[in-house]
Amino acid sequence: MKKVRVILGMGISAALIFSFGCKKDNGKSTPAYTVPTTYNFSNADSLSAKTTLSMLAEIENTITLGNTAGNVVSNTKIKGMFANTGGYFTDTTFNGNTLHLNTSGIQLKSQTLAAAQAYVEILMDSIGIASSTGKTASNGVAGVSDKKTLLSSTGLYYRQFFTKTMMGVLIGHLITDVYLGDSLNSNISSAAKQHAWDQAFYHWCVPGNFPANRAGVKYWGSYTSQIDSGIAKPVVTLTGINANTTLLNAFLKGRAALTAGDNATALQQAGIIIPFFETMEAAAASHELNEAKGNLPNGAATVAGNLSESMGFWTALKFNAHKKISDADYNAVLVLYGTNFYTITPAGIDAIQAKISTIYGWDAIRSNM
Repeated sequence: MKKVRVILGMGISAALIFSFGCKKDNGKSTPAYTVPTTYNFSNADSLSAKTTLSMLAEIENTITLGNTAGNVVSNTKIKGMFANTGGYFTDTTFNGNTLHLNTSGIQLKSQTLAAAQAYVEILMDSIGIASSTGKTASNGVAGVSDKKTLLSSTGLYYRQFFTKTMMGVLIGHLITDVYLGDSLNSNISSAAKQHAWDQAFYHWCVPGNFPANRAGVKYWGSYTSQIDSGIAKPVVTLTGINANTTLLNAFLKGRAALTAGDNATALQQAGIIIPFFETMEAAAASHELNEAKGNLPNGAATVAGNLSESMGFWTALKFNAHKKISDADYNAVLVLYGTNFYTITPAGIDAIQAKISTIYGWDAIRSNM
C-alpha cells in the first residue's frame, strides 16, 4: 500500500537559537537576525485569535448543556452563534481586555471552510433534535447516556465530535489557508504579514513560552502534546510525531524571518506547518483510538466518546485542502468506523488504527500516540 509521506519533526531543540544573515530575497540583502526560544515578539497580538477561540468555546458550552437530561439545546441558538447573529455570546476578558464577541465583526461560519459550513449546520440541527428526546441514550435511541453525554441513536457523542471537527475545518483552516497565506502575501505590508503570522500561532492556543508553560492550552495546543506522549498523564516523554517541536520551531523561525524581511525563509517555514496539519489530524484520530482501547472496561458510552473524537478528527481531514492521502485510503479508514459505535468491537478499533498506521507509516510509534 502506498504510504503518505509525513513530516516527523525537525529534530531540533527548542532551546537552540538560530542565526541568519546576509541572505538575498528578491535581490535585497537581509540583515542578520536571531530566532528566539519563545514567541516574545514585541508587536505580537493575540486578541483576534482569542476572540475566535472564545466564540468556539461558548458554542461548545451551549452544546454541553445537552449532556444533562432535560436540557434542550436550541439549534436556532447554536446556528445563530455560528453565524454571530442574535446576540447570543457573552463578553469575555483576556489580559485585562474585554472581548465583545457579539460586536467583534467575527463570524465563525464565514471563517469555516466553505465546503464544511453546511455540514456543521446539519450537525447542529441533529444536536437540537437529539437533546429534545427526553430519553436515556441506548442502542437505537438518541438521548443522554449514563455518563452524562448526549449521544445519537448510533452512539455519536455530539459535543466531542463537533469540537474535533471544528479543530480542523475552522482552526486548522484559519492557520493554514487564511493566516499563513496572508503572512506570505507580497501585496500586503510587512506589519500585516507579521500580524497574520501571529494569528496563525495564537490559533494553536498555546502561550508564548510553550511548552515550558502549558497553562491554558486547549484545542491543538493540548493535542500536539497528546499525540507525542500517548495516553500517559502527565505529559512527560514525547515519542510520537514531534508535533510540539515541529510547530514551535517553524513558527518561531518564520516570525523572526518576517520581522527581518526574510520572506523566503518564512515561506519555507509555512511549508512545514501547512502540510503538518494532515499529520496531526491523522495522529489525533489514532490517539483517540488508543484512548478507546484503554476505556473498554468503562462501558460503551465512554468508548463511544473516544470513537466520536477520533472520527471527528478524521472527518476534518476530509475537508483539508492540503491532504496527501488518497480518496481511496481515506474512505477505507472511514468505512472501518462502521455505522454504530454501540456494536464496534476491540478488533474493530484495532483495525481502524492499523489502517491509519499503515497509510502513514506509524507502525513503530502508533502505541505512543
